[in-house]
Amino acid sequence: MSEQYSFECACARTARNSVPSPPAGWLVVDGQAICDDCAVARTGLPAATTQTIAAAPDLSTSIRLRSGAYLDLSNPDCSVVQPVDIAAGLRQPRYSAQTARYFSIAQHSVLVLRLVEAQARLAGGTRGVQLRRCALMHDAAEAFIHDITRPLKILLPDYRAVEAVLERRLAQHFDIEWTAGRREIVKAADITALAIEKRDLIGEQERWPILRDADPEALARHRITRAWHPDEAEDRFLAEFHALWPTAERKAA
Repeated sequence: MSEQYSFECACARTARNSVPSPPAGWLVVDGQAICDDCAVARTGLPAATTQTIAAAPDLSTSIRLRSGAYLDLSNPDCSVVQPVDIAAGLRQPRYSAQTARYFSIAQHSVLVLRLVEAQARLAGGTRGVQLRRCALMHDAAEAFIHDITRPLKILLPDYRAVEAVLERRLAQHFDIEWTAGRREIVKAADITALAIEKRDLIGEQERWPILRDADPEALARHRITRAWHPDEAEDRFLAEFHALWPTAERKAA
């Protein structure tokens, strides 16, 4: 059973909803829920208009997406998220842009997808598709909360909590089935991708302890010869997405 949220208007009318926002037609004013009848009386607007107002997010904690929807980061309803929103957000750079060449999260995501391909083929069928989905979308939450560099992320427990909620709800919305085995495979590919990126984009010889588990054979096979322009990275990510979700909505940018 899904969680239910209760609301009570000053007129004593009550309502319940499956999301933490009032039902259609209700308003929230100064933290107080107002039923649709009282909303009409207060605003002088027809009920259909107050329903639109009620559906508006709390803009103090929301971001506008490429598709035109709003995502409230305090309690994200990921059913509004479209593929283009994720692709647009993942145009941003990794490593706080501290690389010789611009390198996007989108290109990194496609690299991780390539690194799991052999295991996905072995898994075959639906299991192979799900592993590919996990790989491509492993950083999808960063489309909305940015790629916080690892040393800073350690200092921001609230960020990690928001990230965990987004990851879970995006997985539910896009039918991504994470298992312990898939997490292990994607994590290993992510570390190998990091080693490839360090070698080809950063170039310094200092050893990073996290890279001790990188796959040496994959390192030899994969090389970043060209960093994609942000627009190209967005397009390529979307192409991979639609190959894995062929019936997903294709909204224009």
